[in-house]
Order: sequence, then structure tokens, then C-alpha cells
Amino acid sequence: MKFPLGLICTILFLLWSFTSISQETFAHNFQSVSYTANDGSENFAAGWTETGEGTNANGGRIRVNNNQLRFRNLDTRYITRNLDLSAYESVTLTLDYNRTSGDETINVQLYDGFNYVTVANLNGTGSLSYDLNTNQIIADAGIRFISGSGDWDVNTEQVFIDNVLFTGTLPNQPPIVAGSGSQIYCPGSSVPVAQTINITDPDDTTTTAVYIQISGGYVTGEDILTLTGSHPNITSSWDATEGEITLQGPTTYAEFETAILATEFSTSAANPTGVRQFSITVGEANYLPSTQHYYEFVSDPNISWTDAEIAASNRTYFGLQGYLVTLTSQEEADFSGSQAQGVGWIGASDEAVEGEWRWMTGPEAGTQFWDGNVGGTELTYAFWNNNEPNDYPNAGIDGEENYAHITDNSVGILGSWNDLPNVTATSGAYSAQGYVVEYGGMSGDPVLNLTATTTIEMSLCKVITNKKITYRVNKD
Repeated sequence: MKFPLGLICTILFLLWSFTSISQETFAHNFQSVSYTANDGSENFAAGWTETGEGTNANGGRIRVNNNQLRFRNLDTRYITRNLDLSAYESVTLTLDYNRTSGDETINVQLYDGFNYVTVANLNGTGSLSYDLNTNQIIADAGIRFISGSGDWDVNTEQVFIDNVLFTGTLPNQPPIVAGSGSQIYCPGSSVPVAQTINITDPDDTTTTAVYIQISGGYVTGEDILTLTGSHPNITSSWDATEGEITLQGPTTYAEFETAILATEFSTSAANPTGVRQFSITVGEANYLPSTQHYYEFVSDPNISWTDAEIAASNRTYFGLQGYLVTLTSQEEADFSGSQAQGVGWIGASDEAVEGEWRWMTGPEAGTQFWDGNVGGTELTYAFWNNNEPNDYPNAGIDGEENYAHITDNSVGILGSWNDLPNVTATSGAYSAQGYVVEYGGMSGDPVLNLTATTTIEMSLCKVITNKKITYRVNKD
């Protein structure tokens, strides 16, 4: 019996986050009497190799028969094939099997770098689907079929295997964002945040969203970003806390480019000052140009600091290693605190030595930045809230509050820090609400170009418009 190939050899292209997932296949469908056929998009490392008898697809107890791989009188014999899976993020093995006589079974084994390990026992007739473990997704991966039962009766018990398929998912390839913009803003006007923009992606031509944030100089309650013009496949939403506009699709990169060029900055301030810096990013994490790092708040109410530290280290962003955020400047603290949704754990603790506050995560791991409790000494940079760190409720008892958390907005200085116990209250202003993850600066991190940055300089100029041309002139 031949199993339907169409039910097995299906490649799914799933739109996830902001790029499609690319998949490739290694397959053998036994349509010819051969051990070396490659029916997928990629080739196996070599053909099938039999152990216990001569490798011959046309003869022996293991052979290709009736467009399937047939096993008869197997006993200690087995067959193996190798493939290179090192490039893949995840891999799934599927196959069909059919026992036409007897009660024998076959074990499916996969190589883990040291041994062949049984992952399934084929008993009767059916289909198998198995997601490979990380230690099986290796350069010298292999699959083996071997008897999983007792003595096979000579020529009376047989099992067929068909449609052997490995489907591998490749890691997302990040898009490349390039843009420019350096303009002058006159009070009462509206100015595009970018003058040029180009987005390319080796995996796809579409994405789900683009984020434009005022990542430097943002003034809450005055500054705003607005999408102008008509963009049928894009909707916009403004977040006043983060100073960020979301351009929501999904649609093509070309349409997003048009929308970015149509996004304008304005402020209600009569005499605005300073410079506004803008980050245009394909991806949800916020980008700070001064550090060239990405930041993300993860909501996880009542998580402990130790669990948050593990969770952050398990996160990645287009290959960048995540860690609990380390805030080493006021700009970075504001960006991750007051200019962010939610408050959470950061990567600082004095658990090892009471009063010696150190960064425990990221590139700064081990660096002491504060010495003492309330009124202590700032060694590098710290942004404690009023009367913090206080080891509440009793500063005379060491170790009551050993972990740093961004303060709830209802308490004290916006975006500042307070010390909390590892396991906090379950509700209220001093309960853990989640954690802040930082990406960037770690050894082995790839170089990304997910973000374009532009600037607009505030000026006391005037806007004069005739029928064809708009001029920006100095106030004097």
C-alpha cells in the first residue's frame, strides 16, 4: 500500500511577528529503487546504509519494495541515513508506516551527537510526527530504523515505512532599515520625521507593523507624531507614554515606506527647544540610539527577580541575547522607565554583599554602582527613588530587600528605582509587574540594522507659505 504523498509533503509558510518563516525539507519518498534519492528541497549527507547485511536497495531483508522501504526478518539488522541540520532553528520528522503481517515493531532512532536514541516505536499502521530536540538538530544528525521487538518469523512478518520527511525552520533573517532626516522645526508647524527611507528583507516583502518613536528629547503632553494622507492598508495609533506611533498592517514594505515618509512631528509648545531624535524600527522592541540597544517590557505580574533574570536570559531578538536591563545613564533610565509601558525588575542586586549594589546581568555584570542604603555613595550611576534603597521594613536587618525594580508611577520620582524582596506583595504599588529586557552588547551578538534614526532641531523660525513653496526662516 502506498501512502498519500500530498498528506505528508506540505511546507507551511506562516506569517509570524514581522517576517515569514522560511522552511526547507529533507525527504525520501521511495518512488524509485534507490537508497540515494533526495525528494526534498535539500539533500541528505549520503544515502541509506544498512548494517548486518549488504547495502542494496534491490535485495536483502531491508529493501525498497512497492515504492516503500520494506523490513522483513529484521532481527539485529538496521538502516541509517545522515543529514546536516545545524542551520535550522527547529525540525520536525514525519513518516508513515504500515505493518502488513505479524506483530513486530520498529524503533525510530535519532542521533544526539553521542548515541542513537529511540524517539518512537512503530507498532501497527499509522503516521508519526516528532519535533526534534536541540541536541538532535546538529551537523551530523542521523535517523535509524531498527527492530523494536523480538524474533521476526522468516518471510512472514513485514513492516513498510514511507514518506520520510524532515521539515526544518530557518531562523528569521532580520530586515535592513536605512533612512535619513535632519530638519528644522518652526513653532506651529508639522515636519516629516524622515526625508528618505528604505526597507529590505531577505525573507519577505511584507511585515505586520513599523514603530516610530521619539527616542530622544521627548516632551510628554506636548510632542506628537501623526500619520498624514491616505494609507488604506495601514492604521496608526499614538502612545503618549512611550512617545511612539505604531503603523499597523500587515502590508508591503513599499506601503510602509510611503507611510513613514508621511508621518509628521509637531508640538504644542509655543517655544520648543532642543533636538528630537526619532527611531524608525521594524520590530516591537524600542531602540535607543545612544546605546544602540533594544529594550522591551515583559508583563508578568508577581514574577520573582530570580525567575525574571532567567526568563530575560532565555529571550532573544533577531539573534541578540536578552538580559535584565542595566541602566547606566539618565537617558537610558528615562527610556526604560518613565518613557515605557509598565514597570518591572532590572538587573541589579545586593544579595551577595548587603549594601553593595551591582549589575548582575548583561555586559556590566559584576560592576558595583552604589554603596550603602539610603544616602549611600553613587559609584557610577544610580536613579533611586526618594528614601531608597531602604531595605524596608528594617534597614538594620540585612537582606530584606535585595533586588532592584523600577518604581510604580504612583510612588515618588517617575521611572526611578526601589529595592524589593525577591518575592513581592501580590498587589499594590510594591508588587512586581514584570521585567525589562535589554538586547545588545553581548559577546557573539550579530550586527543588526533594524532601525533608522533621524533628527529634528527646534528653532524659533517662522513658516511662510506662498502658492507653491513653503519657507522656514529665522524669527529675526
